Amino acid sequence: MELVVGQEGLPKGDTLMVHPPYVHYTGKFVKDGNPYLPVGLLYAGQQLESSGLANVQYHDVQLHDLREREDYANFDSVGINVMGAQNIASAHWTYDFLLDRGVDPSRIYLGGQGVEGLFPEEFAKIFPNTHQSLRTSLSAKNGYWDTIIDRQMDKFSEKDLRTYLGNESTLVFSQGCMFGCDFCGAQVKQSERFYNTEGNLRAVVDRAKGLGINNLSFYCTSLDFFQDALGRDASGKLEERLETIERVGSENGIKLRLRALTRADSYLKAIDLGLVNMSKDAGFYQFGFGADGAADVRLLKAIHKGDTRLETKLFRGFQHAEDNGISPEILYVFGIPEDTDETLAKTRDLCIEMLEQFGTSVYRGFPAKNEIPGNANWLNHNFRGSNSHMRLIEEPRLFLNLGFETLANSVSHPDEKLRKKVNKCAVEMSHKAHELGRVQSFLTVPLMDTDGHELMDEASFDLFREIARKYAPDFVDDLTLENLPDYRAKLNRRIPKDK
Repeated sequence: MELVVGQEGLPKGDTLMVHPPYVHYTGKFVKDGNPYLPVGLLYAGQQLESSGLANVQYHDVQLHDLREREDYANFDSVGINVMGAQNIASAHWTYDFLLDRGVDPSRIYLGGQGVEGLFPEEFAKIFPNTHQSLRTSLSAKNGYWDTIIDRQMDKFSEKDLRTYLGNESTLVFSQGCMFGCDFCGAQVKQSERFYNTEGNLRAVVDRAKGLGINNLSFYCTSLDFFQDALGRDASGKLEERLETIERVGSENGIKLRLRALTRADSYLKAIDLGLVNMSKDAGFYQFGFGADGAADVRLLKAIHKGDTRLETKLFRGFQHAEDNGISPEILYVFGIPEDTDETLAKTRDLCIEMLEQFGTSVYRGFPAKNEIPGNANWLNHNFRGSNSHMRLIEEPRLFLNLGFETLANSVSHPDEKLRKKVNKCAVEMSHKAHELGRVQSFLTVPLMDTDGHELMDEASFDLFREIARKYAPDFVDDLTLENLPDYRAKLNRRIPKDK
């Protein structure tokens, strides 16, 4: 077969687009119990087809084993979707699998937020002789922001669509955030731009109606849902979309449940503009408040959060949300290099206080992964060339350790003393949230150099084991810090995915 190379590093010709498995499900096939419609992959597929570059088929490893296929030789290109930093590990497993099946690496294209932040030389080292497909190659094309994925959804079986739509889906809403938190790997320090929300919502709603599904749940892609309210003159684009969401749901008799992320200051501003009430009318039931650094102003300054009075605003926002039937989510990233015993204790106490004070609040906390491809810290000369950096490039499976849900580890936190302090804080907060039954983030076990003693002490492990008992009651009593590496993969497959 003649090699065909796409424009600007994009796939061309007959193309198989692959959504890799959840990073803890690589190896032996595991059918995902909570699969989501891979909207980002469908969006790229629609762009490739509308540009006349490719004819696209899909293979979602959440639901179907790659070993089922024997037709890899029939495709000119194979695209691999890489959603975040930790997914580089599962993408690399997929890459190795394709090579074993005889796919020439020059026909393999990798794209998505996880790999677009890699420097070309890093990408070439991890995925030799393949193509790095950048989002800018698609977003520069006419009609990118107006793309609708309806034709791509028709390529999935009715059975798979029923499965996807029975779970939460992603609603492409907007991208871009005016702020620049150092740990964030998304599109920061950029103006917000909106997708064709109505077209893509109708695409999902129409198919749900055809399948007799009357309830749909969505997670919106916005980095700060109400940031439009912070401008001197609100554009009105958010208001238009909220009206559209409510109309589409009511016209079709579909009950919509939606959630999104917000900053506390933009939420408070949105109250005054009536946007929070509009959101509730449209079906929004939960907002995740970015609480990172709120416990101490020194942390806010260290991560360049752009707000030095965050704690007060959080309490005001949480109180308003709860008073108005909206569940506030504590979204907290902690464990940056500037953290100390004092600041970690203040973080723990703040999160527990908010959980106890606000009875509908939920906890979603993560040990920080300070350097990930695409964020400001990845560019820091002190990190580039460090032991952690070199290990990631040389051994791509270690990108698993950069998942926000993973415990602090030797890659993310080379300082063992800080690592154990961060994990102590993480386990204590997660244990309290589990005790209250209000948790949306679930700690997983990273790859270790030795054993569990490098992660935490016995007291923290006792609490972690109590959490694990909820998910692995049949073998949790066998767990020790010494044998934790042996049980790591098995335990991680039992722990629920972050929601």
